[in-house]
Amino acid sequence: MPSILIADDNPEMLETLERIFALYEFDVHKAENGKQAVEIAEKELPDLVILDAKMPVMDGFEACRILKNGRNTRDIPVVFLTANYIQPNDRVTGLQLGADDYLLKPFNSKELVARVKSIIKRNEILRMLKDENHRLAETTKKIKRELKAFLEHNQAVSENPMIDHLTGLYNFNFFKIRLKEEIQISARYKAEFGLAVVLIENFDQINEVLGHQLGNYILMKMANFLLTKTRKADVLARSGEGLFYILMPHTDAEGAYIESERIRVVLSTTDYLDEEILETLHPGKRKISELQNLVVKVGVVAATTEQLQKETVDSLLQRLSRCLDIAREKNYSVTIAENKIEEE
Repeated sequence: MPSILIADDNPEMLETLERIFALYEFDVHKAENGKQAVEIAEKELPDLVILDAKMPVMDGFEACRILKNGRNTRDIPVVFLTANYIQPNDRVTGLQLGADDYLLKPFNSKELVARVKSIIKRNEILRMLKDENHRLAETTKKIKRELKAFLEHNQAVSENPMIDHLTGLYNFNFFKIRLKEEIQISARYKAEFGLAVVLIENFDQINEVLGHQLGNYILMKMANFLLTKTRKADVLARSGEGLFYILMPHTDAEGAYIESERIRVVLSTTDYLDEEILETLHPGKRKISELQNLVVKVGVVAATTEQLQKETVDSLLQRLSRCLDIAREKNYSVTIAENKIEEE
């Protein structure tokens, strides 16, 4: 039985909503203000929270902000249901805080329940994919070995300082540490390596049209592809929305380009939204179709044995950034390798 938390300072509205969702076999929790809603959500961890925007003690906006910043509550979907804040900028505020929907009173009870069910179902799919990515990352021998080596030289903290919590890939800070190590190792053994940055262009538009939850879903599917399709020796990281880095040890310039181009083609042609997900979407079919095939820009550089003695993390990333800047000038998916720029 799905559980739902409803927060509204109007007793009659609270009772009405409780009856509606109880009729559809929801386990209903109630709160009379935002402060109560936060306390109950932290204790009960419901499948979804409905917030009135205007409430005493603490309004719905502040309650949403606290929930989305809470370690245990940030993944709980939030829906605003209000009769007070009805201007477009109010809706934008709610969605920017992380809400999944912003609905106005009066409402149609069947439509409200259907929308809530679809959001909960979508969130369950996201959670399953997120768990799958984390399991895959944790079971990879390479990651386990590097985690152990890194933690031996750094104090452990309550949350893993190296892993991006959404995708299970490394975060960018750790990636730079690993890149510095690779420069030293490759210089010592006179080996080359490749470096790529992958940009999903206009990712803000994806979030705007599909919502942040489905944007996260697409990011996790991309990360899942990268984890399963790249070599075990490769090092993967996420840096911000729609930006991934790949370190390819023992790979020359041509090999790095070929591998990056293969990744670009697959990422830009993969259908990320299956039928089950599409059933939960409300944007028009044309908008969804426009976003099905993503525009992917890739920059690629290689560190040769001659360069490694003077190469630094910053210099490599600057070279990589220049390649990506050239790629971003194109209005289509493209891979720009440093050694092929003249051909472009």
